[in-house]
This record gives sequence, C-alpha cells and structure tokens, in this order.
Amino acid sequence: MKINQFNNTPLKAYSDNRVKNSTDKAQSQSATSAPTNDVVNVSSQAKLLGAARQTAANSPDTREQKVNELREQVRAGTYKPDIRKTAMNLIRDEVDFLR
Repeated sequence: MKINQFNNTPLKAYSDNRVKNSTDKAQSQSATSAPTNDVVNVSSQAKLLGAARQTAANSPDTREQKVNELREQVRAGTYKPDIRKTAMNLIRDEVDFLR
C-alpha cells in the first residue's frame, strides 16, 4: 500500500491557485479602490447625554461641605439619620416611578 500515491500534486494545485487568487485580488483592489471617508452619525439622544455628562464633569461640587460634615459625623459616631424621613422619601420615589 502506498500512502503518498499522488506525490502532493493535488495539494500543490490548490496552493498555486490560492497564491494566484491573492495576487489577483491585491492587484484588482489597488487598481479599483478609491480613497473612502468614514462617516459617524450620532443621534440627538446621544448628543444630549454627552452634553449632560460634560456639564456634570465641569460643574463644581456644591455639596462637598455637606458630605464632609456627614463623613465626620459617621466617623465620630454621632450621625443619627431620620428614619421616618428616609422611609417617606423612598415611598415618594416609588410612587413617582409608578406614574
């Protein structure tokens, strides 16, 4: 029994054809391709979101003093949140969400 009875002839035909096709493609692309310009379209919603993010990034932190005060109260152990007010705000937010 002979394992290489074809002496790689069929495989060589495929590889020759592949090389020929790739050179043909490269030549045809270079001859016919013109410079193209990429275009990006941004929706109005994306523009609005970008503007909001930019405004938020540029705005000063007006609550920095309050945050620092609360942080110190938590560290000192004197922070006592109003549980009723917190619960009412949570309920209000849920009702507003359902409307």
